[in-house]
Amino acid sequence: MRFGWVNSLFGGFLISLCCPCCFLQVFLNLFGIGCAGLNTLLVPYRPLFVSLTVMSLTYSYIRYRPSKARFIMMLTLTLCLSLSPEILQMFRKESVTNVQLGDANQMMITHWQIVGMHCESCRSAVVRAFGKIDGILDAHVDLEMGQADVTARVHIEDDVIVQAIQSAGFQIYKII
Repeated sequence: MRFGWVNSLFGGFLISLCCPCCFLQVFLNLFGIGCAGLNTLLVPYRPLFVSLTVMSLTYSYIRYRPSKARFIMMLTLTLCLSLSPEILQMFRKESVTNVQLGDANQMMITHWQIVGMHCESCRSAVVRAFGKIDGILDAHVDLEMGQADVTARVHIEDDVIVQAIQSAGFQIYKII
């Protein structure tokens, strides 16, 4: 028996809702939109979408009886896409590190609050923006807290950091 096109379309829609910061993010980035806050909007409903996806897979298996190889391939793809935010978070612990030996007494650490980060792609954009600033040795950006710890070898004017992060599309405030 054939695999129903309506069920495939419904399953694909559910998969796109299960991983809004990845699958839908790629689509929105094609048009230069970014995540547009969809991750913040959809993440609370993610368990519901994952449950609906599992129910859709179970229904399609019972109703259409695809071959074992096709079903395993479909299940693997679904699991990878559904768990992609967690997989990315495990493996993408990136931060800006411009390693240069120097006097530890001269290094300055500043703490910043960043508004508008909704997903891993947003966090990566902030990390890249920090990386473009001359003098920054390390920048650790925490997506969940919306904060960044910046280590610099020299004093960097706050306006330089604010301008760089705002040009990446985010608001930033110094934490005192």
